[in-house]
Parts: sequence; structure tokens; C-alpha cells
Amino acid sequence: MARILGLDLGSHSVKGVVLDSGAKSHTTQAFAEVRRAQEGERPETLRAALEELLGKMPAGHVDQVVIALPGPSLTTHAVSFPFSDSKRLEEALPEEVGSQLPFDISETVYDYQVVGLKDTGGKLKAADLLVGVVRKEELQSLLALLGSLQLDPRVITHPALAYQNLFAQAPGLFEDLGVGSTVAVVDIGHERTSVAIGRPGQGVEFARTFAGGGRDLTRALATEFQTTVPEAHQWKEAHGAMASAAQGPDAGRAANAFVRGLQPVLREVRPSFKSFTARTRRQVDAVVLAGGTARLPGLAEQLSKDLNVPVRVLALPTETAEKIPAGDAPSAAQAYALAMRGNAAGAKAPRFNLRRGEFAFKGGYDFVKERVGLLASFAVTLLLLLVAFGVVRNTVLARREAEVDAVLCKTTQRILGTCETNYDRALNMLKGVESPAAALPAMSAVNLLAEVTQRVPAEVPVRFERIQVDLDRIILQGETDSSKQIDTLSTALKGHRCFKDVKEGEVKKTRDGQKVTFRLDVQVQCPGEKQGGET
Repeated sequence: MARILGLDLGSHSVKGVVLDSGAKSHTTQAFAEVRRAQEGERPETLRAALEELLGKMPAGHVDQVVIALPGPSLTTHAVSFPFSDSKRLEEALPEEVGSQLPFDISETVYDYQVVGLKDTGGKLKAADLLVGVVRKEELQSLLALLGSLQLDPRVITHPALAYQNLFAQAPGLFEDLGVGSTVAVVDIGHERTSVAIGRPGQGVEFARTFAGGGRDLTRALATEFQTTVPEAHQWKEAHGAMASAAQGPDAGRAANAFVRGLQPVLREVRPSFKSFTARTRRQVDAVVLAGGTARLPGLAEQLSKDLNVPVRVLALPTETAEKIPAGDAPSAAQAYALAMRGNAAGAKAPRFNLRRGEFAFKGGYDFVKERVGLLASFAVTLLLLLVAFGVVRNTVLARREAEVDAVLCKTTQRILGTCETNYDRALNMLKGVESPAAALPAMSAVNLLAEVTQRVPAEVPVRFERIQVDLDRIILQGETDSSKQIDTLSTALKGHRCFKDVKEGEVKKTRDGQKVTFRLDVQVQCPGEKQGGET
């Protein structure tokens, strides 16, 4: 059983979820959240919070670490191509993505996820891609910081695409929203909001990340009550509420401030929904909230009014209840989804991973070591299948060989008067001078006539007045439009292996001057035969 750590490197707090993953199931082993210091250099506050978080994790080795790229450094591009072949996509992406960047594509690391396929009327399908791009120095700095803490993530994914794992592996989380519903997971963090739209059981079809979140609500509250941001944040966590959950004069004032602070997020969410609808011709049927800000009472009700769709807070699977309290589920959602990414395999595993090229993950021995038993069982199964395939193939070939021998024996018995099952010897006997088959011509007049008619080009308008076919000579007389058409016909006839030479006779114009008459003499001699068809 492998141990997977999903890390959400939030700007306000870092969250970690540990899953023990087996061949057919997984269990949640731990959850922890540590707040980052709001003063100081960001790398240092992240390092300190991660050190504290790792101290709260269960003792023992972690086989796999999965993270989403933190901060605003990741840019997202929607790209469409009239094909979906992975090799062609890899070749076409650099130029397409590079044209949308203010810097050279060689300075970046990027990857893509196919989020939609469309029929083009032929064999090929058009592909809609979500492409995430980050500058190399940003990714290198993050990996160096994590490396100093003995963390080497196998996967660095897109923060919105992380929810692909919930759509694909835990569709039951959305079953109350209706079968076939289009659901938007809106993860409102402290400084960043991620939107992932898709269908449960299928996957993400639209993903986007933009600036804005709980910090804007805190600042709006600080402005309303003329207080400091830290004091406003503390009051928001202790007493903040929106919509019908806001009770009392101060709570009402605060709720109005929160509504104002929420506008930057709404200004991005609404166009995101419209963009998805324009591309897919489907409306978003429901919204599920995640992220630390989703814990604010009344936020779901307020967003339901603003977006005019049902909104509820995300609940994690019941098996997580022992380790992740229900109140912490929205905050733990992305870390849990990231851990599920490590649990995914095959078609369920999203492609997107920024560990590519020079930043590719080079570990994995310990992860494979945990699966030696599973790999051994796969190897034994494959060996048994190969043995069975060999037995069946040999049986079929033996049966076919017996059938061929029987046919060869019957043929040689009829022609030569003796049964012969050796193919090479039978062929030599049939070709021999004394063989009855030696008198048979290799080509008949009917064969030659068929070859002539098949080689008349479709674009040459010709009417034959005389066709004389002998085994050593063919005479063609007729009329066509021009001398050029005669040359085309002559060239086409020369393409046959038995038409050794094609001579053009006299060419004359017809009485009306519209066409020309011609004669072609074709010498017939197939390779390996003597003149006249004698062997």
C-alpha cells in the first residue's frame, strides 16, 4: 500500500491530506492545516508553515507528493486544434502558445489537458485544450524550496484541474445535483480563485484560475469599519456571515461589505460561465464551493442569488469524516483532490503535470517497491497469456498447414498424376518442360484485352474502331481528341510488364478536323518467356 501526500500551498494556510492507496481502495490517514505568517518574505513563510505541517503528519515515509502550483505565476490558455493526435499536438503547441506569451516559450514550462473533443465530419476529431504555462525560474525556485524540506513532488498540476480527480473518481459527491448535470467547482482561497466546470463521472471541461478571494472580503470589511486588516480578518472568522445568516446591525453592515468585496470574484466567475456556455452550448446547472472562504456562513446563499444557480458547499466522502471534520472539508478539498491525483491511474489520471523536460520527476524506486507484489502478479498473468497464445497459434497453424498440403496434393494429382505436398518441388514440376502445365500460356488473349482496357486513362476520351489481340502482338486503331492524348495512352500501356514496346503508327485528322485517328502496335512479351509465349 502506497502513501500519498496531497499538499495545498495556499497563501493564507497550507493544508495536507495523506491517503493510503491500495490496488482497489484508499483510506484517509491524516489531515492538517497550518496558517502562514502574514508578515515576512513569502518563501520563508511557506517554508516555516510546511515544516510545521510535516511535523503534524503521520510518521513514516511518503511514497508520493502531489501539489498544485501556488500563487499567481501560472497562466492559463484555452487552445483548439482541428486534430487530437498527441504527437501532432506536441508539435503544434509551442508555436500556438508562444504567440500568446509576452516572453519566449523557451523560458517556460508548460503542459496541457484535453478538455473536449468534437467531431469534424471525418475520421479526425478536433481537440480543445487547457494549457498551463509557468516561467522556469518560478518552478525552479519552488522545487528548490520543497527540496530543502525533503519533498520532491511527483506531480505539479493546475489548481483548477486538481478537481478532475473528484469528478472522475468520486462522482457520488455531486449526485444530489442531478444526473448529467454540469457542475462548477469554485474554490475561493485567500488571494486566488479557481473554477473547474465539468460533469461528474466524466471530468473537467473548463478550468481557470484568477486573482481574488477572501482577502478582498477582509479589506472591504476593514474599510467599512475603519479598522486594520488583521483585526477585520479576526472579526470575519469569528462573526462574519452573509445573506440570511447575518443577524444584527453590525452583521448587516459587514454582510454588505462582504458583498462589495465579492464583486471582483463575481466579475471573473460570470464571464467564465459564459465562456463555457459559448464553447459547449450548455449552461452551468449548479455550483459547489470549496476553499477556506467557503466556510463563511451564508456565502453559498449569497452566490446563489448573484449567479442565479443552486450553490452549496462541497462535502467530502464519508470515509474522510474521522480525519477531516465536516467544518474543515471546504478548506481540505484541494489537498484531498491532489492526493486523489496520486491515486488515479490509466484513463482516470489527468495528463497535466509540470514535471516535464529538465524538471521531470526522477524518483520512484520506493513507490515501485511498494507495488512489487502487484507487478509480479501482472508479470505472471502476462506470461500465462503468452503461453496460451503460443499454444493456440501453433494449433491453428498446424491445422492450416494440413489444409494447404491437402489442396496442393489434390492439384498436383490432377495435373501431374502424382501427389506432391512440398510446395517448392511441386512448383518446379509444374514449370518443367515435360509438365502438362508447360503448354499453358502465361497470358491469354482475354487477359491481354482486360489489361489494355484497364490501362486506358479515364481522362483520355478514346473510341476504338479495331482491337486485334494475339499472344505476341496487339493492334489498336481508333480516334481521340489530340496527339497529346495518344501519347498519354501510349505511356499508360507501357506501364504493363508484358507490353515490351508500343509503336505509334500514322496519325491523321478526321474530316471535320475535330479529332485525330491513330494506330498503336503493342509487342507482347512477359518477363521470363520467349517470344510467342513459348516457355
